[in-house]
Amino acid sequence: MIAIPLSLLMLGAVLYSRKVQKQQLSALQARTVRQKADEYLEALEYLILVDDHKDIQRLVLDRIAELQAKADSMISGAARKNLEPFDAQPYNQRIDAAGAPRKVLKSDRELRYGRRQFSMILRMLPTLVKKKVISESAMVEYRRYLKMTLLEREVDTYTAQGDVAAKRGDVVTAANYYKAARKLLIEFDMQFPEKNERVRRIAEKTAALYRGEGGEEEESNDALSKALSKEEAANTNEFGMSSDPSAQKKRF
Repeated sequence: MIAIPLSLLMLGAVLYSRKVQKQQLSALQARTVRQKADEYLEALEYLILVDDHKDIQRLVLDRIAELQAKADSMISGAARKNLEPFDAQPYNQRIDAAGAPRKVLKSDRELRYGRRQFSMILRMLPTLVKKKVISESAMVEYRRYLKMTLLEREVDTYTAQGDVAAKRGDVVTAANYYKAARKLLIEFDMQFPEKNERVRRIAEKTAALYRGEGGEEEESNDALSKALSKEEAANTNEFGMSSDPSAQKKRF
């Protein structure tokens, strides 16, 4: 008689343990899905800052809302009652209110960050095709647009950094930034009408460095020339001759 209640208790313990394990597995899966949604949300916030293609941004937002809802559905019991559903409205408002995108990024670190966020969006597009949210042709169009946008931001940023370095007279740093910008354009795997023209303009900027011209605005006296002129003026007399005695000895 004792064996039967004991067996029931053991069965109940096994069933309860399986239920707990199932809930833990569901919670773990929900956490994974929510993490992916958070990554897309981070990418969306960055996209709003540096781009203005609102159709792509709304597709990303819809995907985020879908993933958040899926994560919520995986949670059971009392934990689900405490969940607050994802509110997409504030992000829709940000998309609508976004002004002109920022075309020049702040640093090499932000460039790397931008590449990661754009890559996140690009990897999402095939999933939207599988779910028949967008067509194959739309995916190709969006992929091309995103790649082109990222290229423009990178090239504009490197060119701007080169211009800044050129204006302060740092020819080597300026040349390296211009070289990086040209390399991006030349190695880009898609053709577009302005490609060769942009490569040519950046090459002219590089050549101008060694002609003593400015980076963004070509001037007869750039920062390097002005700095050298000041240095020479400090070491010459009113007749333009060196005031350094050792220098005068070397002439004779």
